[in-house]
Amino acid sequence: MRENKIAFLIIVGVLAFVGILWYAFENPALNPRLEEETYTIIRKWDMPLELNEISGIRWISENRIAAVQDEEGIIFIYNLKTNLVEKKISFGKSGDYEAITTTDNAAYVMESSGRLFEVEDFLSDTFTTNEYQVPFSGRNNMESLVADTLKNRLLFTVKDKDPNSEAYKGIYAFNLETKQTSSLPVLKIPLDSSIFKPKDADDDVEASNNFFPSDMAIHPKTGHYYILEGKYPQMLIMDSLGKPLKLHRLYKESFAQPEGITFAPDGTLYISNEGKNGTANILEVIFNEDK
Repeated sequence: MRENKIAFLIIVGVLAFVGILWYAFENPALNPRLEEETYTIIRKWDMPLELNEISGIRWISENRIAAVQDEEGIIFIYNLKTNLVEKKISFGKSGDYEAITTTDNAAYVMESSGRLFEVEDFLSDTFTTNEYQVPFSGRNNMESLVADTLKNRLLFTVKDKDPNSEAYKGIYAFNLETKQTSSLPVLKIPLDSSIFKPKDADDDVEASNNFFPSDMAIHPKTGHYYILEGKYPQMLIMDSLGKPLKLHRLYKESFAQPEGITFAPDGTLYISNEGKNGTANILEVIFNEDK
C-alpha cells in the first residue's frame, strides 16, 4: 500500500512539473518569443524517409502535393489525407533538384545548376521530358521556381550571386511559349531595403542586408510574392509590383531548414522543411498580418 502511494505521488509530481513547463512555454508573459512570432502553425505532416531531403513542393489538387528532393530525379505525389506517397514519377538521373511548379498538364523542376526540366503530362504513364538551360549556373545557385499562369511564364530568382548586380536579387522569367529566359529581371529584391535591416543582434539572423531565396510562390488571392529563405529562415512578402511589404522571421525550432513553399487555390499556405537533424515535414502556416 505504501509503495502504491509513493508511486502515485511521483506520477502526480511528474505531471505537475510537465504542466508547469508547458504553461511557461505557451504563456507569452513567461515566454516573450511567442509575442515575436508573426505566424501560426496549423498542422504538421512528417515526411517519410525517402523525402528527408525534400526541397520543393507544389499543390496539384485536393490533399495532393507534388514534391522533389535534392538527390533524385523523381516527382513524389504526397497525399496529405493519407500521409502517404501515392505515386512516383522518375524523370531524370541523380542531381541537385531544388524546386518544382506545375501548369495545367506539365511539371517543371529546377536544378541548382539552372537546368530546367519540363515533364509534360507528368501524371500519366506516357509523360515526356524536355530539358532547357536557363542562363545561370551553380555559382548562382538556383533554388526557386513558380508558375505565373496569368502571364504564361515561370519565375525564379538566384539564391547566391545575381550576375547583373550586387544591389539586388533579380526575379527572372522563362517564357513558356518561346522557351526563352529574360536577360534582365522582371522584378528585383532590393537588398538595400530597410526591411532587411536586423532589428536585434540575434544569432539566428545574419547582421547584414542580404537575402538568400530558397523558393517562392504567388498568393492566389492577392498576387503577392512570398519568397522563402532557408539559410536564415525568413519569409519576404512583396506586392505584385515588387515592393517589399513584410519580412517575417521564422524560428528554427519549427523551421529547421525551410526549402519549399506552395499555396492551395483558397490561399492555404504550405512550407516544407528538410530533415536537418530531425524529420522532414510539411507545415500548414498562417501569417498574422495584423502583428
